[in-house]
Amino acid sequence: MIPSHWFRRTLLIVFIMEVGGGILWVAARLTPSPAYQVLAQTAASLIFLFGLYASAPLAARFLAPEPSRDEALQGRLARIVASLPETCPIILYDHTDKEANTVGLLAKHSRIYVTTALLANMSDEGVRGVIAHERAHIRERHILATFTYACVFAIMSHVLSSDTLFFLGFLLFLALRRNYEYRADSGAAVVAGRDATLTMLRELTTLYPSKPWHRWFSFASAYPTLAMRIYVVETGQKTMF
Repeated sequence: MIPSHWFRRTLLIVFIMEVGGGILWVAARLTPSPAYQVLAQTAASLIFLFGLYASAPLAARFLAPEPSRDEALQGRLARIVASLPETCPIILYDHTDKEANTVGLLAKHSRIYVTTALLANMSDEGVRGVIAHERAHIRERHILATFTYACVFAIMSHVLSSDTLFFLGFLLFLALRRNYEYRADSGAAVVAGRDATLTMLRELTTLYPSKPWHRWFSFASAYPTLAMRIYVVETGQKTMF
């Protein structure tokens, strides 16, 4: 989720929970027959997932309602973006967390959000790598692919009701998300250059240091460690897709 004030984050989370609960309640009321409850729950889950992913740009505008007024940082970001091809709208907003996030189910509705803290703590070359990485997520439709998998996962979970399938499907979901990070790094290396991508990853390692043992628990995370991502870029290792 895009970094924001805790109150706005809390409001959004509560709203999402209420909407999800409301959709399930309506589905239950419309299907009093037990024979159709699984079908109704599946349909309700798909409607909720579509709304969640499709409304991400609106949620982002709520979490980061105003662009930063720091003219120096805005000018610097504009110069960096101008050195990259085919980029989508990029919003710089004030926040102490050092993050960049992409929202938008379809490429034409996508936006990249960058915090002022991230821009202020990275070099121009590192920021070029960040923007190119986020743009690769859009170009390769990773958000759409994640949404599609989530829908298939929801259907299989409701229809088969298998705990084993649920667990294996969840692990596969994490593996796909990790692979998308590798692919985005690879795409960034093509657009911004290998050196810029490695600069990005090394600067992020300084901003977010991790322990060597973290890699052994990465299977339970949606993101590979920065050290693992650096190794893949340095060696040119191929990803799954």
